Amino acid sequence: MSESREFNAATVEEAVDKAAATLGVVPEQLSFEVVDRGSAGFLGMGSRDARILVELPEAETEVPASAKEGPALVSDEEEATRPSLEELPLEEAPQQEEPSAVTVDAPDDLILAVDEFMTSLLDRVGFDATVDAYDAGDVISVDVATKETGLFIGQKGETIDSIQHLLNVSVYKNRPFVKKIMVDSEGYRQRRVEALQGMAHRTARRALREKRSLSLPPMTAAERRVVHLYLKENPGVTTSSEGQEEDRRVVVSPV
Repeated sequence: MSESREFNAATVEEAVDKAAATLGVVPEQLSFEVVDRGSAGFLGMGSRDARILVELPEAETEVPASAKEGPALVSDEEEATRPSLEELPLEEAPQQEEPSAVTVDAPDDLILAVDEFMTSLLDRVGFDATVDAYDAGDVISVDVATKETGLFIGQKGETIDSIQHLLNVSVYKNRPFVKKIMVDSEGYRQRRVEALQGMAHRTARRALREKRSLSLPPMTAAERRVVHLYLKENPGVTTSSEGQEEDRRVVVSPV
């Protein structure tokens, strides 16, 4: 007989992180059911938290004292290598099996549905834009070309991320999940990765020069993984994550 406990946060991944930190385990050890995937709303409106129900074996129902003392630090090995829940927005992350290395081709009717929904959405919102949806292998890419790129992306990518979330939820509402739909405009996603890597590089140099740990600004789980993976090749520093939910950030420390 096992005991269940509910956790909630802005996203399923953050709820899993929260449960793992509270229970003193790594996320891969959790057995959970997604009660509500939550919603980012449309352009930030009408949002609600994601909710998960975590099952604990009887032998693990007690919370370790170390977990009660504060948020656990997560190493770069744990956060950079574990499967991304964000990359599976409409299905639970695999718990028993490793994801298949074989990339499944997206059917033509799915690509067409993505293109049509995105075009219709932009028309309703009032963007003068063109849409190009195609199978990019590990994701379905949707490139949006518009003269209002800055407005479409939004501050810190909030608008483009909200539109991407809405697109994934709507397209897969009545069809099986195939692969994540990724929305981009004018190469924004790649520029963001390069900006994060530049920030990580400068922070690592400063940490070595000043011989102390330094914190980066709060980031999403996907952005933190970019930093962890980039600095993993730097033998002079180590990385970890600390904080909870929206305040979670990467800490760079000299070896």
